[in-house]
Amino acid sequence: MFVELHLGSMDKKLIKLLAKLGYGMAAIVTGGDNDIDEFPIFRKLIITQGSAWKIKMYESFDLVSVIPWSRFTLNKLISDDRIDVVTINTVNRRLLPSKAQARVMAKEGKALEIVINPIVSYGVEGLAFLRDVINNYSTINGLRIVLSQGISKVSSVRNPRDVAKLMEVLTGIDVSSMLSDEPYELLVDAMYKRGVCI
Repeated sequence: MFVELHLGSMDKKLIKLLAKLGYGMAAIVTGGDNDIDEFPIFRKLIITQGSAWKIKMYESFDLVSVIPWSRFTLNKLISDDRIDVVTINTVNRRLLPSKAQARVMAKEGKALEIVINPIVSYGVEGLAFLRDVINNYSTINGLRIVLSQGISKVSSVRNPRDVAKLMEVLTGIDVSSMLSDEPYELLVDAMYKRGVCI
């Protein structure tokens, strides 16, 4: 079962396609409810520089993510109990957690989410960035790495098996658990932390 943690649409055609490709869960990053038959949809709150005030709403969401705007800010947020995941969705090495920060994230039970579609849009530079990020952070003991496609329309969907194979070719690492087991466990742990069992 694959898990998409960065779904940007509740379009029925999109949801049906994801179900056919083997997705069993998704977290939506825009408004919407989870009244679909194909699989459960969870709500993800994304904290950015312009929306840091939203962190107060964390109890209304199943998963809380931060897109870092500086390493200094990340220092404060990686130890915040309300944050579940640090999301990287652009090619900017200055916004990546340092190795020390990544070790703290692992110790605190946080995950590093890499959103593939916006990064791949940079072409060769994006592919090289993905390769380097996965290779560098997969060596940090206990750090969960989650790969999300960043799906917002039918045309942005790639077969998750193809994504796993591409990442394996780029990195030499079997990343299939980063598309299935890791995001599933992250979601379950986040909900358990909020007092909900699934």
